[in-house]
Amino acid sequence: MAGRTSSETKHSKPLSGLVRDLGALAIMFGLLLGAYFLPPDTSLHEVRTANRLSVCLPRLYPPLVTGDPANPGFDVDVLGEVASRLGVRLMLNYSSAMGRDFNPRNWRVTRAQCQILAGGVVLSQSVRSFLDTAPGPLSTGWTVLAPQTIDSLDGRRVAVFSGLTGLDRIGLSRYLRALGSEMHVAQSEEDLARQLREGTVDAAVTEALSGQQIAAHNDWVAHWLPEPFERYQLGYGFWRGDVTLLQAVEGILGDMERDGTMQALLDKYAMEPIEATLSEGIDAIEPDPVD
Repeated sequence: MAGRTSSETKHSKPLSGLVRDLGALAIMFGLLLGAYFLPPDTSLHEVRTANRLSVCLPRLYPPLVTGDPANPGFDVDVLGEVASRLGVRLMLNYSSAMGRDFNPRNWRVTRAQCQILAGGVVLSQSVRSFLDTAPGPLSTGWTVLAPQTIDSLDGRRVAVFSGLTGLDRIGLSRYLRALGSEMHVAQSEEDLARQLREGTVDAAVTEALSGQQIAAHNDWVAHWLPEPFERYQLGYGFWRGDVTLLQAVEGILGDMERDGTMQALLDKYAMEPIEATLSEGIDAIEPDPVD
């Protein structure tokens, strides 16, 4: 009896292993079968069939979106060129919720409204968990403007205009207080430039995109704020699964880089790159991160 039981056990071990292997194969086959029956990606085909590329973007986010028909904004011009090269027309859908923060879940836009999201899409981890993205040539973050190169904001009079950006205002305020800076809140980009031009402040801090334009128009210098403040690459958002449209747009953006079209648009909006960084950081200041 003991011998028979031992023999049965020996035969059951390879049998159980066979069952496990067959189960694994069945799961793999099921996954492959499920992938085979997924609906095909028709995103690019739908754009061409409808003869339009629909884009959601904020009503105003200079210089990406300006509201000026003659110079509608960098992102509007870029996507207008993309639409032209796709052979379709550009359709713009404005959202007042966009541009107020960096989280696309708060923007209240849907696939039915647009195929692309633009006008300040930060390529952060949280955005990539919600959207597929294509990088653009611009970055954002806090920038310092001054008539001449400066090393520090320590004890200086500083005008601040945060605008609609989702950058960390609280961290910036803590940073300036820690430096002993005298903070002057500007009501607009024009007010910020006026205060610096008239000499009522020594420097100004604002979001990098508008700061680049202000510096170029006034022949001032611009610096990035140092660590722990971050810089964020901007780009364009696509709904998950719209692979053919994403690949087509990425290819056109690459062509625009190579043939000089992208640089011409950067020049049009005075988007000179900010090369320098303010030398003095404050280790104790920890701005809230953008995920």
